[in-house]
Amino acid sequence: MSEETTPNDAPSGGSAGPAVDADATASTASTRRRSGGVPAAAAAATAIIAALIVGVAVWFVAGGGGGGGTRTEADVSSVIAAFSQGSDVTRYEGQLPPGYPKDVPVYPGARLVSSILQYNGDNVAYLAVYDTADKRAKVSAYFAEQFAADPWQIDLSHDGLDSTVQQFTKIDDANIAGLVLSGESKTDATTTIIYSVQVTGGAAAIKRPAFSPGASKALPDGYPGDAVPQYTGSTIIESGFSKQSGATTYQVSFVTKDDVGTIVSFYKDLLAKASLTVADGDASQSALKDAQVVTFTDAAKTLGGQVTAGAFAEDESYTRIDVQVTAKKPAQ
Repeated sequence: MSEETTPNDAPSGGSAGPAVDADATASTASTRRRSGGVPAAAAAATAIIAALIVGVAVWFVAGGGGGGGTRTEADVSSVIAAFSQGSDVTRYEGQLPPGYPKDVPVYPGARLVSSILQYNGDNVAYLAVYDTADKRAKVSAYFAEQFAADPWQIDLSHDGLDSTVQQFTKIDDANIAGLVLSGESKTDATTTIIYSVQVTGGAAAIKRPAFSPGASKALPDGYPGDAVPQYTGSTIIESGFSKQSGATTYQVSFVTKDDVGTIVSFYKDLLAKASLTVADGDASQSALKDAQVVTFTDAAKTLGGQVTAGAFAEDESYTRIDVQVTAKKPAQ
């Protein structure tokens, strides 16, 4: 299966001509289009097109090699899970998340399979997956018509070998932007429709359930807990590792009610006692609010990493601690 990339074509919807006179705004609302470029929210949508296409390709390949040669609900789970990595993400089965813009066109008769909601500060992003038995050409033609009509406009369109993408913005609400991708299975009569929608400032309108850290996850096997232990009294919310040639990198996240200053002091003292070189790190790249970073390494350069502590986005009464540790095999 070929892998597509997003072309640098001009937006299919085009931009309007001369500015509309203020007195004529009401009479020309049905044909007016934004000028002056794509809003920031729409630009953010462009960045995920390639990832969506790759995800759909993986999805269909998995379906082709699975039981009976058809795409299964397990394949849906795999794709959704891939886009659900990271913090502050909630998955919904067979329903749309709270706050999802209800006026975004839905293909008639399509079945909603799964969706996710992700918070990013004051903004929210949605991913929704639908299935239909109709052909991709019919599906994409429907969206081309729907998103070319008020209150929508198409800012980018790409019809490729394996999928069709239409990126859209909303004329009367610059805070809403997104894209819809349609991909047809090569092994069964299924066209999958994937929406990615961003709502700038959308978090304020959603009533979020009270956060509960739940049961603590286990530390990864081989994690160097003697040198870089779990913060006292914290709950592990994420845990993982990756292996490279001669080294393993561990990533673990905790939440605690303790403040950032207390956590940073804890790790600075503990890491120094473990004979590690400790320094203040650069917190400017952290997504955590009011973050502080501590870096550490041993004399032989076989163990190093950093600890980042900052406000937990889902509930700022908690502090999130992200620990990254790389352990290298000693030179022979």
